[in-house]
Amino acid sequence: MNTLYKYTLIFLYYLIPFDDSVFPQTEDAGLLLERNPTIKITDSLNYLVHNGTTKLFEDAIEGGAIDYYGGVVDSVLFRVLLKNKWLPWQYGKTFHDKISGQGIATFLNDYKEGVKKFQFKLFSNSILTITKITIFKPYFEETLPLNRTLKSVDAHIQKPRIISREEWGAAPPKYDYTNHPYFDKLTLHHAACCGAENIDEGMEAVRGIQDFHQNGRGWNDIGYHFLVDRAGNIYQGRPETVLGAHVGGANTGNIGVCILGCYHPPEANCNQTMSLTSRDSIVKLFAWISQIYGQDPNVLLGHRDYFGTTACPGDNVWPYLSGIRSDIIELQETIELNFQFTAYPNPFIFKQTFQYDLNASAHILINIYDLLGRKVRMVVNEDYEPGMKTFSWDGKHFNGEKLPAGVYFIRSIINGKSETKKVLMLN
Repeated sequence: MNTLYKYTLIFLYYLIPFDDSVFPQTEDAGLLLERNPTIKITDSLNYLVHNGTTKLFEDAIEGGAIDYYGGVVDSVLFRVLLKNKWLPWQYGKTFHDKISGQGIATFLNDYKEGVKKFQFKLFSNSILTITKITIFKPYFEETLPLNRTLKSVDAHIQKPRIISREEWGAAPPKYDYTNHPYFDKLTLHHAACCGAENIDEGMEAVRGIQDFHQNGRGWNDIGYHFLVDRAGNIYQGRPETVLGAHVGGANTGNIGVCILGCYHPPEANCNQTMSLTSRDSIVKLFAWISQIYGQDPNVLLGHRDYFGTTACPGDNVWPYLSGIRSDIIELQETIELNFQFTAYPNPFIFKQTFQYDLNASAHILINIYDLLGRKVRMVVNEDYEPGMKTFSWDGKHFNGEKLPAGVYFIRSIINGKSETKKVLMLN
C-alpha cells in the first residue's frame, strides 16, 4: 500500500447525524464511544484516506472498531496513545457485508491498561460515511440469574431442522467452551447486517459473523447459539449448552438467537421487516429450546431489555416479542399429542378395556355416552406420564347399576384432543 501523498487535500468531513441507534455486531461486542465523529479526509496517491482520532476514554480496552458504509476499505491502520505516547501504527482487519454495503474495521490491543485514545486511517477509493466508534472492553462473564425461576414446560415439540456447523463451514473454536451452570434466559437479537434471503446467503452471512467475532473481536467462537435467515433456515452457532457471547454481563444461563438482517429503521440501511418464515422458525426454535432446557417462554427478551445499551433486535422486531412469546406458549399447548387408543373386546359382555400408548405426559378424560347422548359414566379424569395406560369400564351407570345391552360411545379427550369410539355391550 502506497501512503505517500501525491498532494494534500484536507477538509473536515461532518456527518449527517442519525437517530440514536446501534449496530449490534459492534455493540454486542463492545461499548459505544462516539457517534458520527469528525473525519479528516486526505487524498493520497492511490486512495482517499479517512483519518480520525477518538476522544479520551478511561476504560481499559482490548481493541476497538469503526463502523462505516459507502464503499470498500482496502486497508486500515490503527495506533493507540499509551501513557501519553503514540505507539507505532498497526494494521487492523475489515469486515464488509456485500448486501448492505456496511463494514466494520477493527483492531485488537495487547496493552489494555493505560490506553487513553486511538487514531485510525481507513484507505478507500470512495468517500465513506463513518457512523460510530466502539471500544472493546476486557470481556468477562458475570452470573446474573435476574431472579427468574426455572419452569419445566411439559410439551413434546419436534426439534426443527438445524443446519449444522459442518454444513455451513464453521471454523473450530479457539479454545474449550464453558458449560452453562443452569438455563434461565432466552434472548433474541438481530444481526444488523446480512439480510440473507436463502440458504447460500445464510451460510455466507453466518461465516462472516463468525469471522468478525473470532478475528475482529478476538472471541473463542461466534457469539450466538442459533441464527435464522429470512427464508426461515436455522443455523447452529455455538452449542446451546455452553456460554455464548451475545449479552455482555448476562450470558450465563442465556441461550441467544440472532435473526439475520437489519431491523432498526433509525439506522441507515436498516429498514427490513421480519419475514413470516423467519418469525415462524423463531417461534418453533424457542418452543423447542424452552421445552428441552426447562425455560418458561415468558423469559424471552430482546437484547435491549437487559441493560438498555443497544436497540437490538431493532424497532421492526422488538415490538413483536410479546406476540412471539404468546405463539411459543400456544404452540406448546396445542402441539399434537401422538397416542394410540384402542377399545377391546368389541362387542363385550362384562368389561370394556381402553388402552393408550402416550408419547408425552397428558391429561386423560374418558366419558361414556348412550345412544341419546346422555353421559352415563366417567371412567377417568387424571394426569398421566408417558407410557402405556390401561383403563376399564364394567358396563355400569354412575349409580352402580348395570346398564342395558346396546350401543354406547366412548369419548376420550387427551390434552384437548377428542376421539370417539362406538362399542356394543351384550348381556
